[in-house]
Amino acid sequence: MSKREKTVEKVIRCDEVVCGAVSYSYTLTAAENKNHASFRIPLYSVTVEMTDEDGEVTSASVKDAFCDVGQALIFYGKIVEGLATPIDLAYVYEDEMA
Repeated sequence: MSKREKTVEKVIRCDEVVCGAVSYSYTLTAAENKNHASFRIPLYSVTVEMTDEDGEVTSASVKDAFCDVGQALIFYGKIVEGLATPIDLAYVYEDEMA
C-alpha cells in the first residue's frame, strides 16, 4: 500500500515580457510537500515559456532548485531582467550555482 504524496504549490511571482514578436512568460513557484520526511520545507522552481511569432511555445524549468526564498527571488529577477530563454535557463542556473 502506498501513501499519497500531498504537495501544495503556489505561484510567488509571474511576469510576461514582450520583445518584438516574441513573448516570454516567467513563473516562480513554491511547493511544499506535506510528507514528514521533507520537513515541510518549501522548494522553489522557475519556469520560462517562450512564444514565438508563429505561436510555437517552448518551455523549460528548474524544479525544486532553491530552498531559500531570497536566493530564488534573486535568480528569478536575473532571468527576467536578462530575458532568459528556455534554452538559456539551464546555463544561467548552472552559472548561478557555481
